[in-house]
Amino acid sequence: MSGTGIEAARISLALLLLAVLALGGMAVFAGRRAPAPPPPEMAPEVVELESGAGEVWAAAQRAVAAADEARERATEANDVRDEAEERYQRAKWDAWTGPKDESRTLVERAALEAYRRGDITVDQLNRIWHHTRPDEAEVEQMDQDIEEAKLRYSAALVEAVEERRAAHVAEVAAEVLAEEARFAEEEATTARLEAEEAAGLSGLLQGPGDAPGPS
Repeated sequence: MSGTGIEAARISLALLLLAVLALGGMAVFAGRRAPAPPPPEMAPEVVELESGAGEVWAAAQRAVAAADEARERATEANDVRDEAEERYQRAKWDAWTGPKDESRTLVERAALEAYRRGDITVDQLNRIWHHTRPDEAEVEQMDQDIEEAKLRYSAALVEAVEERRAAHVAEVAAEVLAEEARFAEEEATTARLEAEEAAGLSGLLQGPGDAPGPS
């Protein structure tokens, strides 16, 4: 073989080596540039926890609204009770003092002043007062008014107690549901963070050699 042939063979061998090295470098570059796999979908357990937390929060909000309404009803029931009690006390007072009749009051006062001046005797004063006292029909009406006012007051008292108890129950329920909602939200958040951390760690552990090579 001549010197020219040997030189040509060396050049061909060098070109072949360069081609092999170039192909290997492209393969390594392609392996390093392989796109990362898309993040996996959130686990069904996490989705279920988040959905459950949302439902509990909605229930807690409804419970708070119900507690507000119950407190308003209790306040109204207390007002009705106070008004009924006032009417009951007024009816008893009217029965004890007699009807509010201005003319009768004037006659009784004038008779008393006349007695103090010595113009009339005690018997005369008593007879005057006897005639100014309410008659039997008026007394019966006052007794009836007292009984009706008492019944209304008793009913209002019972209703006020029931509404106050219902408001307390609603407030406790709202507090319990709010606590459950906070716990459910914390649990769902923790589960999501753990799932995202596990997915990120899995992506880091998948090295360049795990990427599929050229076919």
